[in-house]
Amino acid sequence: MFSTLSLMNFGVFAWLCVGVLFKRRPPAHMMLMTSGFALDTALLLYIELARSALGQLLAPMGPWLVVHIIIAVLLVPIYPMLIYSGGKVSAGKPVDFHKWLARTFFALRFLLWLTVPLAMSEKAAG
Repeated sequence: MFSTLSLMNFGVFAWLCVGVLFKRRPPAHMMLMTSGFALDTALLLYIELARSALGQLLAPMGPWLVVHIIIAVLLVPIYPMLIYSGGKVSAGKPVDFHKWLARTFFALRFLLWLTVPLAMSEKAAG
């Protein structure tokens, strides 16, 4: 189960990276990024439903799992903000805020991807 979810997590991250490569082609970029956000949200919901992740928040956990959860929670409100600001950019508004938000998102999403094996190894050990 861990390896499948880890592979799916990497796949979504790779999908989002491909979406960034299409930033100069707005229709393709918007489609790739929006569907990538949907895939990421679906993965998060699957993890919640399959593992009752929120129900385990009060259980003892290691520091990497805490970091992983904090990053995941920080990412959730960024998705709609990116979609909204991206829509504004496609309508001709300045790109600065969207670019800053996208960089923040990718830094957090990369850290989320890095913390998966650390968090899961702590969870398996505990």
